[in-house]
Amino acid sequence: MSPNRDSDTPSRLERDAIDVLLWLDHNAGRELSYTDIARGTGIPDSSRLRRAVPRARAAAHVLGHRLEQFMPSRDPLKRGARVTRFHKNGQGDEFGARDALLACRKTVAYMGDMHRACTFEANNPNSIDAEAFGQMADAAEGGMRTISGVERLGSRAVQNQGTMRRQAERIADLEAQIAELTAQQSAASA
Repeated sequence: MSPNRDSDTPSRLERDAIDVLLWLDHNAGRELSYTDIARGTGIPDSSRLRRAVPRARAAAHVLGHRLEQFMPSRDPLKRGARVTRFHKNGQGDEFGARDALLACRKTVAYMGDMHRACTFEANNPNSIDAEAFGQMADAAEGGMRTISGVERLGSRAVQNQGTMRRQAERIADLEAQIAELTAQQSAASA
């Protein structure tokens, strides 16, 4: 903290995060890239914006909202673009499940690293506290088992939602074809 800065004055990073969050609030549900956010907020698409977005994500969580991780777009017009979406409390959708599953996978990977490191330290004769590291390794292993189980359930739920959506689209197509055939038959008999 600089000596001339008032403790109540937000830093540039905090102001940027606030600007990002306010702009995202008006663009809830849309796929947005860093370029879109930069254009909308006026913050350059640089490390400055890339520091502000995670802060905005944390602030959104505190407010009960969700800013997804950046993932490849599902929009054919944005093929390959990495995008995020902001959801207000209670307004998420099935694509938000992708973000939750991604977080589960990342967590399992980090917990795997934790488990390996703690197991090593628990077996290290020069460890500062082998027993504590052993307990942390056990906790990490239990957490990985729990999260992996939840992830499998979540993956199945997402697959089921996709199947149901495709079936609904197919039913709508069939209904449209039936309506068209009925209209043609009515026109032919008239």
